[in-house]
Amino acid sequence: MPRPAPPHHPGTPHWRCTRCGAHWPCSAARLSLLSRWHGDRIGMVLMLTTLLNEAYADAVQLGLKPDPAAYVERFLAWVRPRSGRDPEKI
Repeated sequence: MPRPAPPHHPGTPHWRCTRCGAHWPCSAARLSLLSRWHGDRIGMVLMLTTLLNEAYADAVQLGLKPDPAAYVERFLAWVRPRSGRDPEKI
């Protein structure tokens, strides 16, 4: 029986996907998160905010000068409900 493919998880301290190497959350991770947290968008945002803070702190520890707006865009902006939809039903 074939082994299932590994999930798209964040690899610290660089916060790249452990499977595809893209900045995490990669598009596959985003789809997985939306599926896993369906019905609890607020909980997902709280979890992603915590991870954003960890990723930002890791970047500072690595001596990088992270752009706060870029981290918000990467971790949170994609979670916004599409216009015209009830955010509680997404």
